[in-house]
Amino acid sequence: MRKKKVLILEVNDKNFKSLESVLQKEGFDSIQYKEDVYGSKIDIDTLDVVLVNTHIEYLSIENVQKRINSDSELKVPLIYLDNSKEVDKELLKRCYDNGASDFIKRPFGAKEIIARIKYHTENIYKLREYKLRLDKLAHLATVDQMSKLTSRMHMQAILKNQLNVFNETKSPTSVLYICLVSVDKVVNTFGFEYGEKLIQFFSKKLKELLKNCDALSRWNGSNFMVLFSDTDEKKAQVIARKLNSSLSSTEIMKDTKPIVAFGITEFIEDDSIEEIEQRAIYALKEAKKKEYGKISVC
Repeated sequence: MRKKKVLILEVNDKNFKSLESVLQKEGFDSIQYKEDVYGSKIDIDTLDVVLVNTHIEYLSIENVQKRINSDSELKVPLIYLDNSKEVDKELLKRCYDNGASDFIKRPFGAKEIIARIKYHTENIYKLREYKLRLDKLAHLATVDQMSKLTSRMHMQAILKNQLNVFNETKSPTSVLYICLVSVDKVVNTFGFEYGEKLIQFFSKKLKELLKNCDALSRWNGSNFMVLFSDTDEKKAQVIARKLNSSLSSTEIMKDTKPIVAFGITEFIEDDSIEEIEQRAIYALKEAKKKEYGKISVC
């Protein structure tokens, strides 16, 4: 586990050394920043807490958080240290109005400063762990784990949004529904594991060939759905033919070239995701009946 890092905005070397000594005894790494902070942002990716002298001439209280946390989703805790003889209520208000997590009036003991730093570093650690878990869950929800393409659930949300755009603009929008027909034969011959590898390699190749599509998803099994905005069914057919030509001449696994079928449908007025899917499925079924081309429009 890495040591927690404390950034100290302090111009007085004696004050910094005193704080650094206290922090090192408790296992913290300390970094001092002086005038080089002026005019530039501070890299906060590995920081856990910031100690700030309230009387730094080159860096106002109003600018501290902007320099440190301007692009950060989780704010690094700011602890202001004040060595004024008397409590300045206006200064205290300015600190908290500008993102202070804590305010410590000198003189203070080592135990107090460590206790407060530990409290804030533990909080930021918990928040970061929580955010990491949320990010992983979001990734699982939006990415299909076998193909690493857009998941069906996320694709449905994309289609819903695109339907709203279509209803407003009436700009032609098409869906290409692709089936990797050859996967069944591969599974029957070599087993499910080999079939999954075929889907994974095929997905990677699709992603390379369809860089200009709006969204590419593994819809279910060995079926894939592609969304094209500003594309009517005629343009979608041209794309399907080019894609079919590229895929049929590509060995995506040893001695294995993909055999594919394409169903195409275009958005229509008062459409729904269910109706789009039904038309795409029907078009694909019709395509599979064809000996050559294997492209059908519904």
